[in-house]
Amino acid sequence: MKSGFSFIFLLIFSSQLSFAQIEDEVIEDETIDNTAIINSKKNKKLKNKKSAAKIDNVFLGTTFSFSVSSQFFLDISPYGGYLIGKHVGVGLGVTYIYFADLVNGNSDHIYGGRLFVNLRPFSEIKGLKGVYAHIEGEYLNHTEYFNGALIRKFVPAVNVGIGYNTAFDKGFAFTAELLVNPLWFSRMNLGLSNVYLTPWQYRVGVYYAF
Repeated sequence: MKSGFSFIFLLIFSSQLSFAQIEDEVIEDETIDNTAIINSKKNKKLKNKKSAAKIDNVFLGTTFSFSVSSQFFLDISPYGGYLIGKHVGVGLGVTYIYFADLVNGNSDHIYGGRLFVNLRPFSEIKGLKGVYAHIEGEYLNHTEYFNGALIRKFVPAVNVGIGYNTAFDKGFAFTAELLVNPLWFSRMNLGLSNVYLTPWQYRVGVYYAF
């Protein structure tokens, strides 16, 4: 009789031990799985933050200028850039100009590229944060007369001046710039050609900042 009770006691005790072991394994597995899920979520958040930080500094836009008199002039210049902090933006763009002399019937397709820097010294002052200084190097290819023949030639320009932008929707803004090209005067004195008819340029445009 005693041996029977001992046998039953051993069965109950062993079953409890095995159940406790299985329960511990399940809890450990659940803990590992939960930790993996939490870590994966954290990694995704960190990746999203890093990618968002890179995109937030990018801006895209285009400027236009247009004039009609005895000559027709249309300038379309898309660009892209990157903000370095709050005060400096750097970028590059392409320029396309259609020029036509309405009297003589001559026309020209002008194209090229440019690099620029925008400086915003008042970016934290209300009413002045849209003001910026613009410095630009431009290199344009146009048609000119040389020894009685028409040739295509690249002409450099350095455009400096001021600009202003004003936001009209989330991320979107209008821009206006007034620029002067100091090289224009020296090239005229040397008898060299210029792409632009005057040293002064005005531009209006729109851009989107991510």
